[in-house]
Amino acid sequence: MPTPPVHGEPPRPGGAHLLAREALGFWFLGLGALGLLRGWMRATRHGGFETETVALLWLIGSALLAVVGALRIWRALRAGRR
Repeated sequence: MPTPPVHGEPPRPGGAHLLAREALGFWFLGLGALGLLRGWMRATRHGGFETETVALLWLIGSALLAVVGALRIWRALRAGRR
């Protein structure tokens, strides 16, 4: 009978393992989504879509953060299926 690994139980496929393994990706994705919402609210504050430099930088930075988070999660999903 083989002994279990010393450092803990072996990785299980499923959502809980993905969440623990790729928490930073979910963190980036959540911050990016909240930043997009905040930037959109700032850009549409006075009716139409009027971007100032700060709102535009906020939207671009939040979009990049959300993309990085989504890419990290996607790569973790692909690595888990192998």
